[in-house]
Amino acid sequence: MHKPVLLKETIDSINVKEGGTYLDVTLGGGGHSMLILERLNGKGNLVVMDVNKTALENFKQRLIEEGFKESGTVLIKGKVQVTLVNENFRNLDQILKDLKTKEFDGIIADLGLSTDQIYQVEGISYLKNTELDMRLDDQLGVKASDLLNALYKTELENMFKNLADIKFEKELARKIIEYRKTRPFKTTTQLKHLIQEVVPLYKRKGTYKNPEAKVFQALRIAVNDEIGALKTFLPLAFEALAQEGILSVISFHSGEDRIVKNFIRDMEEKGQANIVEKLIKPSQQEINTNPRSSSARLRVMRKL
Repeated sequence: MHKPVLLKETIDSINVKEGGTYLDVTLGGGGHSMLILERLNGKGNLVVMDVNKTALENFKQRLIEEGFKESGTVLIKGKVQVTLVNENFRNLDQILKDLKTKEFDGIIADLGLSTDQIYQVEGISYLKNTELDMRLDDQLGVKASDLLNALYKTELENMFKNLADIKFEKELARKIIEYRKTRPFKTTTQLKHLIQEVVPLYKRKGTYKNPEAKVFQALRIAVNDEIGALKTFLPLAFEALAQEGILSVISFHSGEDRIVKNFIRDMEEKGQANIVEKLIKPSQQEINTNPRSSSARLRVMRKL
């Protein structure tokens, strides 16, 4: 079962008001959106987005079970309206042209993956043997296996270092190139075994902890161009906020967090925004019950 990270902190941060209009651009398992709906208290609008069709379908079924009636891409219950959008948040400007809603009182983005997606999308999880695909949107052309089989040594090193803070990137890139000379990468197990050669059990502590998770994370971010999408999304999200609207973003590695932090600081220096919360991290209690939350970082800004 998916456990949304920093659930209460995120929804508290956008200060949901009855009758307000909110946007969740990374629906995932739907935990954050369900709490927004609860706090709308029977009146308001919520737009939910995800590149993954299954995530949207699951959420739709959940809402129908809660008494919502379907009308195209919109679900209605009393004075609450939920709009489902199957799109990448980098296309927010185009999406807003198609929606009646133009401004939001609060926007949230959780840059991690839901547990559901980890097990539904081919190649995301190193815990089962599947094709090394990793595309959250099956319209994308390049798979994870394509990157492993084609990138130069320096490109591989940069990908692992910049997208997942990996410290063994040189040795890993060398091993990948050595391996693919005899057979191409096709499956998660091939990559997993190679990572185990590079980082054996006795090395797995400190910056070498959870090496499979980090390598698979870097590949997923690269395949789905998540950094490019984030850089495109942030100014679009800011534009879509109503006056005094709040943007809350949860990131999971230093590269993402740096982009969010710098964007917020730039908007503050221009006098267009202020920092609501500088940095929120999960409590020890949350980390104990959901270890995947340990690297989560929440930053919050308000449009002036």
